[in-house]
Amino acid sequence: MTVAAYAEHLGNGVGQIRLPLPFPGLKWTNAYVIKGDAGLTLIDCGIDDMATRHALEKGLAELGYSLEQVSTLICTHMHPDHMGLAYRLVAEGSMDFVMHESASMVIERYNDWTISRRNLAGLAAEHGAPAEFVSRTAGSDRRPAWAGTAIPSDKPVANGGEVAVDDDRVLTAVHTPGHENSHICLVDSRTGVLFSGDHILPRITPVIMYEQDPDPLGTYLESLRVIEAMDIGLTYPAHIDILERGSLRARQIILHHERRLGAMVQEVKMRPKTAWQLVGDIFRPNLDALEQRLALSETLAHIEYLRIRGELTRTMEQGVWHYFRPGRRPTR
Repeated sequence: MTVAAYAEHLGNGVGQIRLPLPFPGLKWTNAYVIKGDAGLTLIDCGIDDMATRHALEKGLAELGYSLEQVSTLICTHMHPDHMGLAYRLVAEGSMDFVMHESASMVIERYNDWTISRRNLAGLAAEHGAPAEFVSRTAGSDRRPAWAGTAIPSDKPVANGGEVAVDDDRVLTAVHTPGHENSHICLVDSRTGVLFSGDHILPRITPVIMYEQDPDPLGTYLESLRVIEAMDIGLTYPAHIDILERGSLRARQIILHHERRLGAMVQEVKMRPKTAWQLVGDIFRPNLDALEQRLALSETLAHIEYLRIRGELTRTMEQGVWHYFRPGRRPTR
């Protein structure tokens, strides 16, 4: 993790702090701090390691604040680069801890990654992945220490719920599941700015995992349409750079997924294919182990979206699902 601590005042009492990440594709998480009458509201807090803790404290100091002034911590969703450090901050301070009310349902799954690993391994076997990949997935990657420990929110918020910043300023939660079931965006009542978490990102799209939701892509697209309809302008995402037109970016991401759905339909036009075969058709070659798992999960989200809507169907041959166009003879 080589990203130096970075903090900037964005205006209207909002500051941005970049927190370093150990991921090849993403170098930092954007945390945001808002000054209120009774203290600071912190949105997202990064992974659980000393580099992140140091960057958070240094960033707050650069903005003229201290960690002791944080009275409310809001985590946009249950992923370690957004809430990994939360349990330590909550244990050490007197801050309120806010997440969407559904986050409590996945605490056990978050704290025991073998649940997800076994589930994905089973799906991989049913969808044509080689035995080596299935075995590696089932036993892969010990849970990293930087993931932190998930804890319940003491101030759970529902869709439309408000988190007070001061007497005349609130953040309104917009439940936007898809990337993760408990994901929320936040609308600033004073400025209209959207804090978008991972829901809307510039230049890249968040991975859509095929886990508990049987139609995660459908859920995500509906959440994008919510933001598109809100006519949001200035948007502060959790990664990369600030967006000038959040609702436009939501529309762009919808179109990206529609193109990928169309590509998958075309790939099975001539003959049935497994999800694993489609990973090879759609994604770039030479993916590493983590990228392969993410690509398979996202492929499943797309082809199940198509199957649920009748655009694809499937048949099982020798314990493996093959997808094809309805009404077409599934020739091999």
